[in-house]
Amino acid sequence: MSMISSASALLGKMGAFLGWGGAGQAYEAGTRHMPENSSWAPSINSGDDEVLVHRDEIVARARDLIRNNGFISGGMDRRVEAVIGSKIRLKCQPAYAAMGRDTDWSFNWSQAVQQAWSVYTMDFARFCDAEQIKTFGMIVNTAYRHYFIDGEALALVEDIERGGKYSTTLRLIDSDRLSNPNGLPDHHILTNGNRLVGGVELDRYNAPVAYHIRVTHPHDPAPTVDKFRWDRIPRFGATGRPRVIHTYHAKRAEVRRGISQLAEIIIASKQMDRMDKATVSAALLQTIMALFITSPAPTEEVAEAVAPIETGASAGYLDNLLSFREKNKVRIGSEVQGIHGFPGEKFEFKAPTHPHNNFEAFMAQMLRKIASTFGLSYPQLSQDWAGINYSSARTLLNEIWRGLLDDRHVFTQMFCTPFYAAWLEEAIVLRKTITLPGGPMSFYRWRAELTMCDWMGPGRGTVDPKKEQEAASLAIAGNRSSDAREAEAQGLDFYTVYEELAYEKRLRERLGISDADNAVPTGPGRPADDSNDEADAREMEGADQ
Repeated sequence: MSMISSASALLGKMGAFLGWGGAGQAYEAGTRHMPENSSWAPSINSGDDEVLVHRDEIVARARDLIRNNGFISGGMDRRVEAVIGSKIRLKCQPAYAAMGRDTDWSFNWSQAVQQAWSVYTMDFARFCDAEQIKTFGMIVNTAYRHYFIDGEALALVEDIERGGKYSTTLRLIDSDRLSNPNGLPDHHILTNGNRLVGGVELDRYNAPVAYHIRVTHPHDPAPTVDKFRWDRIPRFGATGRPRVIHTYHAKRAEVRRGISQLAEIIIASKQMDRMDKATVSAALLQTIMALFITSPAPTEEVAEAVAPIETGASAGYLDNLLSFREKNKVRIGSEVQGIHGFPGEKFEFKAPTHPHNNFEAFMAQMLRKIASTFGLSYPQLSQDWAGINYSSARTLLNEIWRGLLDDRHVFTQMFCTPFYAAWLEEAIVLRKTITLPGGPMSFYRWRAELTMCDWMGPGRGTVDPKKEQEAASLAIAGNRSSDAREAEAQGLDFYTVYEELAYEKRLRERLGISDADNAVPTGPGRPADDSNDEADAREMEGADQ
């Protein structure tokens, strides 16, 4: 009886494994008898192992695509321009209520901090950059490229005295240098009890506490002993000040290193490159071979013409033809040459045909796949705007913008905010250029509340400025928005806008210009009402069709 039960259990397991019935039919994705699944047997690995096993190969291929693929390079540029731009702007948002303060204090303190930060990060001497090359916005721009292409951005917060108002600097580090020292394996347990994964030192709660950074790049061609030396740098200093900034997008739990966000399209991009080059080569070959000459000469003599004629060859039709050609050339300018044919010759030009009839459709499909990885639309990546009207453009902009804003928030909170916190500590505690109720040392009591902030990048832009500005005015009038929100949607600082408006108003009054002179003109060609709305609607409807 027990043998029968064991056999039944074994058959049941085999049936479930092969998908014969029972539990095996609950999800077709779990069966192996289907043709789609028969050779598809991925393994289950830890998140760290998935990232680290092929990290170097994937990053190297992603960088090669950025260097040599025009679509990938252009898509990366547009992604960075939309998410970061060249001058990311700080917006202080201190938790003033938790500190027992009011909105007036919050606004005034924030304005003072933002102006001091702006001067520090945009100083022509570039004191915020350890290498004194870039402004803070330029540093963030480069860091975001590493974040997207390499899967992570790495930087060190260092104190360097150079005669500037502040000594806090930011040094970008190539993430290739973050590695286990002396070839130690991942998950190695150090003498202090911490675990080592991909150069990141983790405590018993799996929190990063230190980073092991190689002194030079592992493939630096310059021979030096520093290639085999690592620095262990704690994540925070003695006062809790950030020292290492490591930013990556974790798509799974318990992942300590990032993977290139181009990983999903590396194969597709390479296939597109091969198709493009093969099609161009075939088209060039057909163009070169597009001229055919029909001659009554025997095949042997035509073959003789292809190779050099040996000394002593008998003169014949081919000799007469070559002699005739030498004496009967007609040149037009310096580039074009006309040839009189020998009697009996016919010249025939073959129109080259397209070597692949589905080339355009194939390339469009590949570009759509690539655009989805970049979070962009197909027209943005391909620069093919045919068939785009207001409705579709506005829909694309709204859908794409949510993803770009989400990525901006995640990246800037992980990369920009720690550096801002490090600088703010120096400005309040050490330099005392920014005052704080309770004195400089109260910074440590309210550090979390004071360093809450957001980061403003480029605006969303407009498709139809008139319609969108009217919608914004209605939202403000209906208390569903504010001047500040609408200005920030366009990448502007509303306080600066207000200051400019106030100055312009004072200037107009001084010059005797009334507000009516600055109003939108009306009259022929510029209706004051919405009489064009119906015509616009008809135009958009026609474009949709």
